[in-house]
Amino acid sequence: MSDDRIFNLEEALARADHDRELFLTMAELFLEHGPKDLAEIKTALDICDAAAVGRSAHRLKGAVLQFCAPVVLEAAKRMEEAGKAGDVAAGAALYGELKAELSDLVEALRRTIEKGMAA
Repeated sequence: MSDDRIFNLEEALARADHDRELFLTMAELFLEHGPKDLAEIKTALDICDAAAVGRSAHRLKGAVLQFCAPVVLEAAKRMEEAGKAGDVAAGAALYGELKAELSDLVEALRRTIEKGMAA
């Protein structure tokens, strides 16, 4: 799978004012916190806490936004909407997709970092 389908490096760099060190810092923080946000969503789904689903999905959506990753951004947005609507069942149905898309983004960011951002 092409990393270009997952996120747009040039747009993400532009959001970081073309500062590669800033981008790397943001990516490293995301690699640490993005999966934690997903775990919080899963925990909230498991205990049927729709408000917590919405909050965690909102935080994840904000973090994803900086990487210009439209597919995972849309999945996080739909999860946030389900949480805000109090629809835990819809959130549970969306969870697998969000998890897969987030996993793709995490792996794409790792590859980008490992190859020195030469995407």
